[in-house]
Amino acid sequence: MAVSNTNPLVKNLAHITTLVRILLIFCAIALLFHNGSRYCLWGSMVLLLALLLDGVDGLLARKFNANSKVGALIDTLGDRITENTFLVFLAYKQLIPLFVPIIFISRSFISDFVRSLALQRGIGTFELNTSLLGRCLVASKTSRAVYLILKFMVFFIGAFMITWPDMKICKVALPLSIFYGAMIITAMNLVRFAVLLWDSREILKETFCAD
Repeated sequence: MAVSNTNPLVKNLAHITTLVRILLIFCAIALLFHNGSRYCLWGSMVLLLALLLDGVDGLLARKFNANSKVGALIDTLGDRITENTFLVFLAYKQLIPLFVPIIFISRSFISDFVRSLALQRGIGTFELNTSLLGRCLVASKTSRAVYLILKFMVFFIGAFMITWPDMKICKVALPLSIFYGAMIITAMNLVRFAVLLWDSREILKETFCAD
């Protein structure tokens, strides 16, 4: 049940949570850069906290009746920074191919540009997905949850491999797991991107083909 509150701090609690989540990702990466397993273990715990906060901002926005189109964009911005930064880090550590973060970052710029065009027309982040595929593969809670869980798995496999690099599982099974996991989330990313472009075709046509 939504709770109405005029306190600016409370109304912006979801945005503050998103900001904290972004800061925690950078803290996790800084800790995982250390060679000692103690620092890396702390980094993994901070990463877990950051990822758990991913869904908290949305819950706070609904609880305090602070949902807005701008708020949805801020949440998306937090997702972009979180996933792109950590994927770049994993590529730097040579745990995933470099083309994975390149695809994610490129898709982010284009997708957010399209969503900004939609916002100018009063269309919110997920209101843009009007087709059946758009509702099922992009806007639905189920598809977003599956996508999120798969990203979390890739992130945590990477953090585990960095924390305990000498374990046998980190030399045999996990390299294949993180590779195929990265391929799956990249494929999902591209499919969701294609569906977004399809659902945005009229907006793009108005923008680029206007007389």
